[in-house]
Amino acid sequence: MDEELKKLRKEIDRIDAEILSLLEERVETARKIGAVKKEKGLPVSDPQREKEVITNAAKNSKLDKDYTKKLFNSIMEYCKDEEKK
Repeated sequence: MDEELKKLRKEIDRIDAEILSLLEERVETARKIGAVKKEKGLPVSDPQREKEVITNAAKNSKLDKDYTKKLFNSIMEYCKDEEKK
């Protein structure tokens, strides 16, 4: 295999590991938020906050705005499911 390609693929692998680590950290924080919401009798879903997160992500990303919105919507749906546990 071409050495340049091998090096770049290794960089992708490192980045993927960082992405997963950060997602795991976000999920763990969501679980803590879920515990606080449960203790205080608050609903898991907060549409205003969710809209704010998605809007900020799309605004602050160099990625396609629609893709960023879909990505963060998916992440938040998973985190809300985890908050319910």
